[in-house]
Amino acid sequence: MSKEHNDNDLVPNVMRVQLSRFFGSQSREARATRRTTAEWKRTLKRVLGELDKYISENVDTDDVHFLIILSGLCAADEALKEKNFWPGYAEGITRVALCLLGEYPDHRKRQKGRKAHDHYNLQKFRTVRWLQTRNQRLLTLFAAWEYGFSQLGKNPHEALREFRDQYGFRPSYKKFFDWYKKTYPADYCKVY
Repeated sequence: MSKEHNDNDLVPNVMRVQLSRFFGSQSREARATRRTTAEWKRTLKRVLGELDKYISENVDTDDVHFLIILSGLCAADEALKEKNFWPGYAEGITRVALCLLGEYPDHRKRQKGRKAHDHYNLQKFRTVRWLQTRNQRLLTLFAAWEYGFSQLGKNPHEALREFRDQYGFRPSYKKFFDWYKKTYPADYCKVY
């Protein structure tokens, strides 16, 4: 006997996009437009498994920090054992996000009134730094065009072709970016 679905079982489009990015657009996870509570729990458990793999592959930090990040995944996983799992799941994912920014803030002892000037600063134990190689910067430029994040006046693939036509393949991406900044300054500013 199949469970009757209602409007609360609808899978929001943004979640379907995220699931297709994790599992592929043809996966059962991405194609489902409705889910029962049990199906949500199974899917969210799979998402946690993917996040665990991404964190293991991409986060290079001290053991204490790594365990605190993983505690967020564990909290989200434990929440899936409860009937009303969404708040606990959201707390676990929020903990992961905050820890990736530096630390899990604790304002339980905070008094009423104005917040301290460093209230939102999460750099007590570590500092987040985003670095890009020139190749990554080029891929970011292409992604900005392809995903429409910035309304660029010139397709960056064509700009690179234009640069190569003028200077050949010997010059580095650094030279390309110097040229791109001068030739398409408005586009450069929209992305960088």
